[in-house]
Amino acid sequence: MTIRSMNPRTGEVIKEFKPASEEDVLRCLSKGRKAQKIWSTECDKGDRIEALKELQAVMTSMKEDMVHTEMLEGGFPQRDVIGTFNGAIKGFDHYISEVQAVDDYDFPLDPAGWPDTRATINLVPHGVISHIGIWNYPFWQTMISLIPALLTGNAVVFKPSEYTTMTGLKIKEALEGTSIPEDVFQVLVGGADIGKAMLTAPFDALVFTGGRGTGLDIMGHAGIKPMVLELSGNDPGIVCADADVKATARGVASGTFSHGGQVCIRLKRLYVVEDIADSFIDELLKVTSHIDVEKQIGPLIREEARDKVYHKVHQAVKQGCELLTGGDKIPGPGFYFEPTVLKVSDNSLEIIKEETFGPVCPIKVVKDEEEAVQLANDSDYGLGATIWTSDPLKGEALARRMEAGNVWINDYGRTINCGELFQGWKCSGIPSTNRRITLFMKKRTVVNHQVCQARPYWFN
Repeated sequence: MTIRSMNPRTGEVIKEFKPASEEDVLRCLSKGRKAQKIWSTECDKGDRIEALKELQAVMTSMKEDMVHTEMLEGGFPQRDVIGTFNGAIKGFDHYISEVQAVDDYDFPLDPAGWPDTRATINLVPHGVISHIGIWNYPFWQTMISLIPALLTGNAVVFKPSEYTTMTGLKIKEALEGTSIPEDVFQVLVGGADIGKAMLTAPFDALVFTGGRGTGLDIMGHAGIKPMVLELSGNDPGIVCADADVKATARGVASGTFSHGGQVCIRLKRLYVVEDIADSFIDELLKVTSHIDVEKQIGPLIREEARDKVYHKVHQAVKQGCELLTGGDKIPGPGFYFEPTVLKVSDNSLEIIKEETFGPVCPIKVVKDEEEAVQLANDSDYGLGATIWTSDPLKGEALARRMEAGNVWINDYGRTINCGELFQGWKCSGIPSTNRRITLFMKKRTVVNHQVCQARPYWFN
């Protein structure tokens, strides 16, 4: 199997790569273990912080090259790529401040029951982490894990998506320009077979972002180890009766069509209160008609991805959905698809129940906000949700009722501080109340009886 980077805007192959082997996976793990011991013991926290500052500077100097590479093999609009690049670079500052505040700490013990005893909680790195990457945000999504993983003393073996191999190798190139020890970060080029080999290899922890099906497969084959799993979303949006129709139409169009609709946390199903449904839909169709697909949306990643979206849309039409605009492939080079709006009467259809990874907006008109909340929460997913209202207090009240890990009011999809606390509910991931930096550490509890004397309750 040859790994090919392809330009989705033209359909042309950019570069071909020889894939790694399953033996390479174990070889990288072995080298990573040696490098991680140096990185976590011979380099203290201050050394690691300085090395990550070096990486930040190197990546900043490579910005033009990095952005160009991601745009070339991902087909994404320039504004999207620059925005996520800048967000990742800012993440260095955020996670450095986070790791500076993380340290071993004492747990308070009652001296009456624990005389002469001290309990200390050590926070230590997992070791060598396997990281299986994604293609739709190949730089940002990699860095929101790589930065905290390295700062806390881990080594990482990374497999970029086979669709964005070049971006993964650019990240590796950047690390080679720093004082970070060799083999602390390694890249394996390959497809699903290498990903599966990384699951079964004895890594100390696993990071994966992708679909629910693959997530379930990972949980069945990866064994018992810490996992950071960020899986699919099918995010609902609720347009309240008091929403600003024009502003909301612009926000919804951006939230559902941007990045080719290839976003885990995009707006994927919309519930509009009937009082304003006609005026809102008219305004949304007006905004959609003005979109420059090539510049503002971009193509889908591959021809088979576009075919899947096409078939899903037309299956919905056969099932009774009304196609209001779009619904077809755009002729010419590349894998472009028309921004599509559907009116749906049945909330149980696949177009509503399962995410569509493309520029498609299914709309269901509802009686009121109460019905909207019920239908929005009637899902196996819980990654994100949006509320559109002119009343901030009502927005807050509705947000507290949403079964999702991230909720936006009159906005969409903007994550805070380089992925901090970006966690899904239900089948959208393994939720955690932890700050992201601590996801890459494990604890050791040390109970120290500081006086070598027999306890009164010991056996004689």
